[in-house]
Amino acid sequence: MEIRYTGNETVDKLYGVEITGSVIPSIWYSKILNESGKPDTVAINLLADIVYWYRPTEEHNEFDPDVITLKKKFSVDKLQLGYEQIRKKYGFTKYQSRRALETLERLDLIEREYRTVTTKGSKLGNVMFIGLNADKVIEITYPDRGPHPCHNKPTRVSEKSNEVIEKKQAGSNKKPTTNTKILTKNTTENHTHIYQSAVDGVREQLEYDALITDKRYDRGMIDGMIELMAEIMTSRKRNQMVNGELKPTKHVADRLKEIDADMLKYVIDSIKVSPNPVSNTRSYMLTALYNAPVTYQTHLDMTVRHDMHAREFGSWDNSFPAV
Repeated sequence: MEIRYTGNETVDKLYGVEITGSVIPSIWYSKILNESGKPDTVAINLLADIVYWYRPTEEHNEFDPDVITLKKKFSVDKLQLGYEQIRKKYGFTKYQSRRALETLERLDLIEREYRTVTTKGSKLGNVMFIGLNADKVIEITYPDRGPHPCHNKPTRVSEKSNEVIEKKQAGSNKKPTTNTKILTKNTTENHTHIYQSAVDGVREQLEYDALITDKRYDRGMIDGMIELMAEIMTSRKRNQMVNGELKPTKHVADRLKEIDADMLKYVIDSIKVSPNPVSNTRSYMLTALYNAPVTYQTHLDMTVRHDMHAREFGSWDNSFPAV
């Protein structure tokens, strides 16, 4: 095949370059507006990303070219999405993302649903799932084309795989086929979504924004502890090594869910004043976090006694008990 180039170097270089990912129809900038009547660019970007995940991929049958199998990009019935996942991809803050999702809900384009997800015996609450109103998306994208711009609609579903198969074209001499291939769940992708949701949940549990404002010089340590807590809460391992002993992962995760911002500050301060060198940082941090709900009360009692001692004798001891 002969290719006749345009003569424009830039245009010719882009020939054959396939750009994939989210697509933003220009009409959305006049349909998705914020309260001041201007295009809500955050909401537009998030909708484009959500639509990308809901758009099916096509699988062509090499033995029957008249059959097209549509597949989902996610493994469950709705798209699981977390604020931390959005922040890492777009740089939007949790406040920006929440406002944008509220705008999309107000326009009846999406619906948020919060579920409790169980992974390897550990329950994660308030995991956000996004439902998409496909008819509404099509309506604002193609306002002059009627209810649906597509002509070749899938009309047959495989009972064994829950996959949609396009109706056989008229005039074909080939016999109808049944797609018996079972859709394999992308467990890695699903676990990533669960982990990001767990990170969001831990951040809310610890009141992250206020915490990093108060301990701004310890943000790196805070983020590391949050990631470790989320890792344990979503771990597929049966047991975790804590205090030199194997303990059930579910038990460890439940203990970590008791930690609040004050307990985490206590752990950070205790680690910072510890005179002992740390050879295994992860193990040390996990043990400190696991012990925190128990030792924090002891710390408070000791603080009160130190305060009383200082009032009575005019002395003060700033040391922290070991975690």
